[in-house]
Amino acid sequence: MNNYLYNIPSDWNNFISNENYLPNPTPSLVSPKEGLQKGNLFSNLYEPYKNYRYKELVPSNKYEELLYNLLKYKFALNELNLYLDIYPNNLEYINLFKKYQIEEKRICNELEKNYGPITLDSDYLKEPWNWLNSWPWESDK
Repeated sequence: MNNYLYNIPSDWNNFISNENYLPNPTPSLVSPKEGLQKGNLFSNLYEPYKNYRYKELVPSNKYEELLYNLLKYKFALNELNLYLDIYPNNLEYINLFKKYQIEEKRICNELEKNYGPITLDSDYLKEPWNWLNSWPWESDK
């Protein structure tokens, strides 16, 4: 393979191990709620389509509120995970990731404690395939 065809640096090993090649910006973030609604946690990357205004989700009961909060933290964790794949030494976002992870686990635990398991690895799933007694998406809670 000819390296000049693909613009691969001759010092490729230094290139991939040297973080000086990648700038380490710390973009501003929106809240997990706003990030979920917009579909983007990074405020500088959100570009609305024409005059489109996203619809704010409003939970109607405690169960929906817990599910919504769980979803917004899972979304934020996924967004931060993608960012940290590229900038793994950004301590500010590593700490934020850990903070959101703790909050996501707390909400998931409260949800499962009060309404039953929603994941296969739930501590509240007494038997491995106990889904037949209660499908989480068919809940009337």
